[in-house]
Amino acid sequence: MAAATPRRILVGMDSSGQAENALNAAIGLAERTDAELMLVHGVPSSQSSPEALVQARDALSVQCEAHISGARLPAGFLDERLLVEPTEHASQLVLKRAAEWQADLVVLGRHRPRGWLHFGNTVRGVLSEAPCPVWIQSGPVRALRRILVPVDLSRESLAALRLACAWAAVWDARLIVLHCFVPPELFSSAEEPMPAPTYVIDSLGREERVQFELVMAEFDFGAVPHELQFVQAEPVARILRVQDDVDLVMMGTHGRTGLSGALLGNVADSVLRSGHVPVVAFRHPERSWLLGADA
Repeated sequence: MAAATPRRILVGMDSSGQAENALNAAIGLAERTDAELMLVHGVPSSQSSPEALVQARDALSVQCEAHISGARLPAGFLDERLLVEPTEHASQLVLKRAAEWQADLVVLGRHRPRGWLHFGNTVRGVLSEAPCPVWIQSGPVRALRRILVPVDLSRESLAALRLACAWAAVWDARLIVLHCFVPPELFSSAEEPMPAPTYVIDSLGREERVQFELVMAEFDFGAVPHELQFVQAEPVARILRVQDDVDLVMMGTHGRTGLSGALLGNVADSVLRSGHVPVVAFRHPERSWLLGADA
């Protein structure tokens, strides 16, 4: 189970500068929680001569210096906590080091159309097997004041809500708990539309709202400020619509209905591809993600 707040944060680095926002986010997280940092960079095995590894490490050290110069990090941080290693698959190196070091948060940069952090390989690969939550940083770091947590009342989404609640307490952030009611007609095929009668949709919506409110009434938010949103909407569209009003999205997966029933291939995948807000993806430790052949 994930730690209440991160104590060991592993950052996946690259040589193109695309992970700089991820590094900045990780530094801010570490300073806020007194967590340790580890930086990991993979060099393709075919290009990993001893000289190439030294050159890659030197170049990455220079790139990192500008970001860590004002941070509260121990002396000799890069000497001890910057790992540059040969690998066939960057995702496997990140996963290996995260497991060995017992990291409780992995931070990666936003996926790009090509390159080391393309969503189709590294990010996707890390998400499929990560032993801890994965923070995917999109764009510059922003102050963490509002955290959006989509829930479908499954244990996975409620586990993500518990984690978000603990983080919100540390950052003095506000939680927005979103539950999307998906009417039956949204699941109908285009060829054979089968819209449910309005009275059926209204009845199902009322029942689902009551269930949501009951679960939330029993949930221990402590002193964390929060608001509950129950809406009739397709989850991806709603999350993308409100993303500019929040600073972070925390998502559990492998639930039972709309939000996570389609797994990462639908909601989280779409949010990560189309969104521009940082996302923390939380996989229940007893589950694994189904990511398709290119995972």
